[in-house]
Amino acid sequence: MRQLFKIVALSASTILLATATFATGGGYSEVTDKASFEEKFVGVKIMDPEDDANYFVVRDDGSIEGVWNGKELKGEWRWEDTYFCRSLSAPRPAPEDCQSWSISEGKARLVRNRGDGDETIYALGK
Repeated sequence: MRQLFKIVALSASTILLATATFATGGGYSEVTDKASFEEKFVGVKIMDPEDDANYFVVRDDGSIEGVWNGKELKGEWRWEDTYFCRSLSAPRPAPEDCQSWSISEGKARLVRNRGDGDETIYALGK
């Protein structure tokens, strides 16, 4: 009987934990306003988690700069509604893409196409 109680309690704990993780989006907190975005991401080195030589920095003057695959990365950004919208000019032009951004313990998650596209995870540096 005691063993059955442990199994039931463990199962209930697992279900509650899974529900909490799902409800919070895997532990990420969505950033939905410009002030919060600037506080969390502007001036921060945003890096490929597998190769920190690939990175970019979002600047408070509306510019983006960094290095990706050994090439200079440049662009511009603005805030629209609840989205970070960016366009790139180097290493090759890329049209504007508005993205939803979330943060969790040293990581940033962005979802392209106004939150309906591909997801990318970045590491956050100093």
